[in-house]
Amino acid sequence: MYFPVIALDKPACWLQKGHVMKATSILAIAAVAVLSESCANNPLGGSTGESPAAQRDYELLSGTWQLTRGVDNGKPVPASVARNTILVTDRNTFRFPKASGVGTHPAGHFTVNPNARPKQVDSIAEGGSNAGQVTHGIYEIIDATHQRACWGPPGGPRPTEFKSAPGSGRILQYWKKIGPVPPH
Repeated sequence: MYFPVIALDKPACWLQKGHVMKATSILAIAAVAVLSESCANNPLGGSTGESPAAQRDYELLSGTWQLTRGVDNGKPVPASVARNTILVTDRNTFRFPKASGVGTHPAGHFTVNPNARPKQVDSIAEGGSNAGQVTHGIYEIIDATHQRACWGPPGGPRPTEFKSAPGSGRILQYWKKIGPVPPH
């Protein structure tokens, strides 16, 4: 974020050594998260204003991010999948370009709460089986080009630590900023 708050709304699949593996879709939200201005019509709630801390985090989280490492429900995301997972965040919106290896829904939005400890992020996908459902997460901006996020399952509780144990339904993500927000 940024921890690109990557919120995915359904399981994603990839092939590794001949086995189909599932990744609970919450990359987005994840980042990694991470959000832009809160609007009065924001489905996640919030007001028309945002704190200086939220403004700062939205700015730091805006850009093009590559997943460097992930853990989905206690299982490591294959390196080949991470390399192909790109997240674009622009203030409070996220999207996965078509070429991304993971990310079952291509777009959504999020809000951040940088005053909580750990910092909190809420994401909502614009479509798919979990459309309209809030995915709760936490994030940390490690430095200007690195962030991490941990997501609970859509509609589930917010994680309180950066861990993804087997059976938890959580997704832990580490992101590296690889560029600015590209034009649509």
